[in-house]
Amino acid sequence: MADGEDVAAGGRGIAAAMPAPASLRVAASKRPARTSSSALGVRGRLLLAAVALLLPPLLGGALLLGGAYTRERRVAERHLDETAHMLALAVDQQLGQSQAYLRALIASPALAQGDVAALEAQARAIDLPKGYWFRLAAASDGRVLMNTALPPGTPLSGGQLGPNLRAALETRRSRVGNLFNSTVTNQQAIALHEPVFRNGAPAYILSLVMPSTEFTQLLTDQQLRAGWIGAVVDRSGVIIARTRDPERYVGQKARPEFAEAYAKQTSGRMPGVSLEGMPTIVSFRRTPSQDLVVAIAAPRDELGREAWRGLLLALAGAVGLFALAMGLALRLARGITYPVEQLAARAAALGRGAPVPTETLGLAEADAVAQVLADASQRLARSSAEQEEKVRAAVAEAESANTALFQAHRMEAVGRLTGGIAHDFNNLLQAVSGCLDMLLRRAPDDRSRDLIRAGMQAVDRGAGLTRQLMAFARRQALRPEPLDVADLMRTMRQLLMHALRADIVLEMVLPQGLWPAMADSAQLELALLNVAVNARDAMPNGGVLRFVAENVHLAPDQTEDALKGQFVRLAVTDTGSGIDPAVLPHVFEPFFTTKEVGKGSGLGLSQVYGFARQSGGTVHLDSVPGVGTTVTLFLPRAATAPRRPVAPAEARPADRVETRTVLVVEDDATVSATVSASLKERGFTVMQASRADQALALLQDGDTIDILFSDIVMPGGMNGVELAKVARLLRPDLAVLLTTGYAENLPPLEGMRLLPKPYRMDQLLDALDALD
Repeated sequence: MADGEDVAAGGRGIAAAMPAPASLRVAASKRPARTSSSALGVRGRLLLAAVALLLPPLLGGALLLGGAYTRERRVAERHLDETAHMLALAVDQQLGQSQAYLRALIASPALAQGDVAALEAQARAIDLPKGYWFRLAAASDGRVLMNTALPPGTPLSGGQLGPNLRAALETRRSRVGNLFNSTVTNQQAIALHEPVFRNGAPAYILSLVMPSTEFTQLLTDQQLRAGWIGAVVDRSGVIIARTRDPERYVGQKARPEFAEAYAKQTSGRMPGVSLEGMPTIVSFRRTPSQDLVVAIAAPRDELGREAWRGLLLALAGAVGLFALAMGLALRLARGITYPVEQLAARAAALGRGAPVPTETLGLAEADAVAQVLADASQRLARSSAEQEEKVRAAVAEAESANTALFQAHRMEAVGRLTGGIAHDFNNLLQAVSGCLDMLLRRAPDDRSRDLIRAGMQAVDRGAGLTRQLMAFARRQALRPEPLDVADLMRTMRQLLMHALRADIVLEMVLPQGLWPAMADSAQLELALLNVAVNARDAMPNGGVLRFVAENVHLAPDQTEDALKGQFVRLAVTDTGSGIDPAVLPHVFEPFFTTKEVGKGSGLGLSQVYGFARQSGGTVHLDSVPGVGTTVTLFLPRAATAPRRPVAPAEARPADRVETRTVLVVEDDATVSATVSASLKERGFTVMQASRADQALALLQDGDTIDILFSDIVMPGGMNGVELAKVARLLRPDLAVLLTTGYAENLPPLEGMRLLPKPYRMDQLLDALDALD
């Protein structure tokens, strides 16, 4: 048979060249004609099968990558918006500090008496930042009465009431002027104008002029991302400060489309082109208290750049895989007929999502491919589901972690900023308090004394604000002690009733066996009062305010702060309007308030937050709009029982004759001068030192010194606590009283008394008497 087959095969060429018999032609005509699709069908179907196999994962991957790109771009845009918001707050804080200088000078009796010369002397004595200067103008015609940028005695001329000065008088509010080129200092600057009224009528306009470079430096200190541009624009659309090429662009107008957006909106984001011609995305925010606009511009192609890179790499890989699959399909198509057609059918079924048959095809290679297709169908379904779930979980976890990290960094940054401002403001308040005390002792009549006492009350209110700022920043000097929380709450009931309205029902649940808490009683009372006042404002139509105290054991996973141990929980619940979920992340930030202007300082809940964290506990806030809000304080359990109250000390005799010598150690010259002068007026012998080494030298000279009164935070490498320890080694009988307006990293006092700044003279005298 083999030989016969060879002959037949070899004779095909001859038979093909000869005419076929008629019978054979008839038989051949009865065969079905071979269509062109049978020659191309196997290859085409293999190609279609390969496409059907690869298309679903390619499309799924494209969708996932597209979603990842969109999310990353949104994250970048949100970061741009948040950066603009934080810079606007920083600029507003800078203006607030400048406003403090103005209001401190406005409170001067010299201005009230119209004594411009005395006021100018006080203004020149203020240690302003470099390039700052005061100017006083008459409210009637804008005539310049004082200019500290000029040498004393320089004749003054000119002046008029420009639009910003008139606006400050009409609105009775401070106002930032537009950028101008100062002929006095030969530099570009802006001015913060504060109107001064006497008996309800406009009298003066006191201005603080600041170089525009201060705001450029403020933007530069924020360390924006490389390529980003920060700018501050005044209400006329002129650039005040800019991080890139400020010498070239400060003083120029912003692009018209930006200026128009700044004028119409308080915040926004828009595409545009920078002054250098670079396509950008611009996010801008108007400062809360003044009409300045802070804008951050990022290169447009930078947003989503990483997403684009990953998308292009993935597409390149997908194209490569697709080409490889097509080449393999073409290779397999050669010499395969029926089994390959069956494989194409099974691949098509896989593409449709139908079950792939597992029967053998009679060809080893085809059977192997058939098995691979069946396995691929199962793996593809499992892998697609697993990958989608992993990507979804990873994205959710990353977004949550980034949000928590950003919030923590923002709260810490705001805490440091507010703590530093409060520290400096405490020294200013202390100096003002000392000056007012001396003026009170010299006041010639009751009217003068009443005015001075009003100033003292203003100092007390300022001290209250700084204590709340210190509380948020966790830099206040707390006096923690074991507290009977139930007893404190019962004592506060009458105070709370006065703070609430008659249509609000006050309830207290104070169980027996409540543990003592370790906290500062005054700060706890203030915190509870702040929460009660917020609850009152949330219930304009009346309601119920409920205080519930209980003992709790906390595990690390029960609170966001991972607290562990025994705590006293104080939950304060109201039935008010609740808080919008969009506002909840900001309720503990200082100066944040949803109340109308003038009806809330925004420091109440920030004091609660700072007090709880500094006390070793925490605070949580839960709210349901339309149902109410619950503020929960967690305070650590005290290891000992509360102390019994001590009887108040007898009042200091007015005619007491002092013979003691006090060494005052204070690096702030103004505070040292005012405190020393007040002590001398009351009969004390006073010696002064500005640093610890000077104080030790006086102690070693052998002078009779009875009391060391020292600030804690001082230059020179030795703080007040360390000074007191060395002084007691030299003089074991020496009485020590310490003071501070800033309690960050406060060293152990080891039994020494502490008087927080700012203090009044009667408080200082009581503290000195308590040393006896």
